[in-house]
Amino acid sequence: MNDSIFGFLNPTENTLKSFQALQNVLAKENAQLELGICTLQNGFIEYHHSLDASSLLSNWQPIGGLGIAFFRPISIGSHLNGAIPIYSIGHIAVACLGEVFNLFEIRENLINLGYRFNSKNNTAETLSLLFYNYLKFCPFSPVEAMQVMMKKLKGRFALMILFAEGEQLMVGCHDYPLAVGRNNETIYFCTEPDTLVQFSPSISSFGGEQKPNIFCATLSQSEILTPVPL
Repeated sequence: MNDSIFGFLNPTENTLKSFQALQNVLAKENAQLELGICTLQNGFIEYHHSLDASSLLSNWQPIGGLGIAFFRPISIGSHLNGAIPIYSIGHIAVACLGEVFNLFEIRENLINLGYRFNSKNNTAETLSLLFYNYLKFCPFSPVEAMQVMMKKLKGRFALMILFAEGEQLMVGCHDYPLAVGRNNETIYFCTEPDTLVQFSPSISSFGGEQKPNIFCATLSQSEILTPVPL
């Protein structure tokens, strides 16, 4: 299994079943897996991280209907290298895999605006602050902020943003694999198609094109999967 980010939305608030399904999928892997999860619970984002994915999923029972996660195999000392690809700040959580070529430029612009960082190389932290800045000072709606971000970012990456205030999950990719699936009322996103087929009987794959793809999923809408134009 490769490093992966994973997102789901269920309007019937069936989060626990989604994570039980994820637990069953990860349990099939021979390697120990690191796992980070952000879920929307009672209007706030709750974050959990563990170097033992099986233990975390066995002992935690989330509620709510939105979530994003990352998981990756652990080798000796691997958890000491690189930043965790998920970050939560206030009502925003971001997961990102791949490479953003102009990340340093974005980071420097945010520093000039007065933002401070907890790490030197965390892509998810940088993008969470960029999204927050667009919402607070431009101001944009969450979907507009996602559109502007996807136009601004250069590179090969997949990006998931969980926004608590709007009960929204926004997902984008640019020249990076992203699979979308649906099983009854639950919508799934994952950067590993082989993982997603264990959740959904049929999936659609994106990311092979040079142009960005964006999807917006909202709990309160009857049509909960909406492609977003750039």
